Amino acid sequence: MSARRVAITGIGILCGYGRGGEALWAGLSSGRSAIGEHRARLGRRDWLAYPMAALRDDPAGLARAFPNREFVRDNHLGEDPDFIALADCVAQALEDAGLGDGKRDHDVGLIVTHESPGLAPHVQSFFRWGRMAKAWWRSRSKFSPPDFLYEQQSESVYRLHSFLYLHYLSALFHLHGFTLYNNNACASGAFSLAVAADRIRSGDSDAVVVVGGDIPEDGTKYRWFRDLGLYSARGQCRPFRADRDGMVLGSGAAALVLEDLDLARRAGRNVYAEWLGAGFTSDGWKVTFPDVVGRRYRDAIARALKVAQVEPGDLSLLVPHGVGSGLYDRFEASCLGDVLGDSGAPWPPMMLLKQALGHTLGGCALVETVAALLAMRQGRIPEAARCVEPDPALSIGPPRPGPLLADGLILKCTNGFGGQNGAMVLRAMPA
Repeated sequence: MSARRVAITGIGILCGYGRGGEALWAGLSSGRSAIGEHRARLGRRDWLAYPMAALRDDPAGLARAFPNREFVRDNHLGEDPDFIALADCVAQALEDAGLGDGKRDHDVGLIVTHESPGLAPHVQSFFRWGRMAKAWWRSRSKFSPPDFLYEQQSESVYRLHSFLYLHYLSALFHLHGFTLYNNNACASGAFSLAVAADRIRSGDSDAVVVVGGDIPEDGTKYRWFRDLGLYSARGQCRPFRADRDGMVLGSGAAALVLEDLDLARRAGRNVYAEWLGAGFTSDGWKVTFPDVVGRRYRDAIARALKVAQVEPGDLSLLVPHGVGSGLYDRFEASCLGDVLGDSGAPWPPMMLLKQALGHTLGGCALVETVAALLAMRQGRIPEAARCVEPDPALSIGPPRPGPLLADGLILKCTNGFGGQNGAMVLRAMPA
């Protein structure tokens, strides 16, 4: 029996432009970036200002709309922006696909990807209790800071276990199918979508929702990337441009529902795209630098096209990783050039999303896939995501002009820390 075909039937998005596909498209079409100055609160008194694309929606306000607010409150999830963002996107995607009202049981699978869920509230509590422990240590009372901090932080540390997010989301939305937590750094979304597609193709699942994101608004990740010298000094992400000087963070999460294509059509679902295939490799070399000699990223891109049975000239839209740093952009452009052709050959229209949305880390592949699907529906690349003045020193071919085809082919590429390389091919479906 031939493998089943896989469709994307529901999407959910939360980003610096706001909640939902309409807010995302309006922001991208405006031509302005969602990146601005963000102020992170460190404990009770201290603040840290840095550029990023922070959420416009209040997480507490989003949580009030969940179907089971008691569950959120009882599990202390109302102060966890990562959980709220993931849950909100799952709710959007399930509603978009017509697969759940949050009350009935559903045999729907769930794959969650996030680099460090629950980190922000844990860091905040560490600042708060750390200062209190220091004050008490200076007092005359008998006091043990290690014991005190353990008593205050042990439950917070336990909540950092990633499997709990599978439990929280499954319980909140009554999902009882296959579950998996995945972390392949910035490439996590591509790996997760491929697992979901394989489950459906094999007949083991009829529907799977894939959700991922990151809300790095507490300052911790900014400091880490800044100290590595990877953060833009000017606070602007400029992928593939000669004046690029680093990445800029962004808050964002996205969810996509994957289903059997024939079942979805019989049910009258809205089909955004068909999954055609993916390719993956692992450098196994350095954590923060790609293997520029092994060029396994190039192999992942070529493998995706081969699995999908697609020629480079057939592509309608290219969505690179486009992180905005000197080394990474040069490496990615070179790998793409090996597959798509050198600077003299035309490339498909290119959509660069981190310059508008910031780098959403473990959620970026999903966030950017949702944006690409909307672009195909609209038939154009929005102003804020255009490739402007590419560095002539990079192996980037001139993008083909013209509108995007409603049934065109999308190539989404992504590579993450630890040498996690992925690429996937989708065929868009007209509305």
